[in-house]
Amino acid sequence: MNFMDVARQRVRGRRLRIAYADGLEERAIRAAALLRDQDLARPLLVGPAAEIAARAGELGVPLEGIDVRDPSADARRSDYARTYFEARRHKGISEEAARERALRPHYFAALLVQAGEADGLVSGLDSATKPFLPAFEIIRLREGFTRASSVFIMVWPERVLFYADCSVNIAPDPETLAEIGRATAATAQSFGIEPRVAFLSFSTRGSAEHPDVERVHRAATLCRAAAPGLQVDGELQFDAAFVPAVAKKKCPDSPLAGQANVFVFPDLDAGNIAYKITERLAGAAAVGPILQGLRRAVNDVSRGCSVQDLADVGVITGVQALALGAGA
Repeated sequence: MNFMDVARQRVRGRRLRIAYADGLEERAIRAAALLRDQDLARPLLVGPAAEIAARAGELGVPLEGIDVRDPSADARRSDYARTYFEARRHKGISEEAARERALRPHYFAALLVQAGEADGLVSGLDSATKPFLPAFEIIRLREGFTRASSVFIMVWPERVLFYADCSVNIAPDPETLAEIGRATAATAQSFGIEPRVAFLSFSTRGSAEHPDVERVHRAATLCRAAAPGLQVDGELQFDAAFVPAVAKKKCPDSPLAGQANVFVFPDLDAGNIAYKITERLAGAAAVGPILQGLRRAVNDVSRGCSVQDLADVGVITGVQALALGAGA
């Protein structure tokens, strides 16, 4: 059974409410139908209700079992506008601006999640509906985290690895790197995978001296202190983290013993380059980026993603939502 099959098993029949902010988009309508037909979620399309119904009719997709929420006509739109205003008044937003913002599909969808009327949010098919701002402004960070981060799940038939951070934090300091390690370990655990966390560097255990090496070493130390139950090591070169024979030579006392499955990269350059190399040269499927560190499950997608990709992100969002307490 492959990684996505296992993820589908975890959410099937749980009827988690996954909102798609790009509800008028063909791929969102078809992805919602896939989730409904396979009993993977109770999908929710956000957008103009009459236009979504007309578009679904043109596509031959029945909307039974798919909720539609129209921001401009929703009975709770005033409540949501007020919620947004109260959340952002300290930033100087006016009530009029809050009402306008709450009508935007990606903000409205985030407000649904915040209100507990949806368990997770998927957005980003339209460049105007990226979920980052409403996620940070409305849903906010989990306790114990000061920054959000992202992970790519690298999938082969026989192996799953977690690469972080590959799309959010450009030059993380030790504290942020440590948080990335903890957040990615939690993501791995949500899929039933026991995390073994390696903080990567061009140095293994002091084999080189440089401020960047010390930054990674300190991050590993901070992560270990904050989560003493995790298997954590660093700084490590990739081969010392991944190849048992190399680990035996370079760091024989490493708790990872060359069997890391969570890799924390020192900066965005390294992470982004590594995941693309792994995808293109090693034949991995790159699932993500998956957002981490938020109080609720919120995810972005590429504007060029397929219907199946969009449905798969909905499934992953559901797995995250379960880990965050949805459906309990």
